[in-house]
Amino acid sequence: MLPLQADLVGGGPLALVVTFVLAALFYAVTLHLAALWVLGDEPHQRAVAVSPVPAAISMFFEAAGPVVVAVLAFGATLVAVRYVYKLTTKGAALLTTFHFAIAVILGLALRNLLSA
Repeated sequence: MLPLQADLVGGGPLALVVTFVLAALFYAVTLHLAALWVLGDEPHQRAVAVSPVPAAISMFFEAAGPVVVAVLAFGATLVAVRYVYKLTTKGAALLTTFHFAIAVILGLALRNLLSA
């Protein structure tokens, strides 16, 4: 079995499902914000279709370290964005870069708010 974050705290399968859903929701919101900024008016269903990719990679490869997770998540999200949004590689790279920038900014802001 892969070492997942919920195994460390003993949360069980429900904790894994809730963590995955919340991560996918977070990535869907940040990807939709990036798509609105980069591409203009885009349906949110596309962001929802892509968001499980970085969420799953974040959970499954968490033990490998943040650099490995970031590289794998960026590459897999780039492929998913290119396929779902039907963009060129250059356009998908731009959207994925903005998505990760927004996710980092919003993630750090939420971390600071919740840790106070």
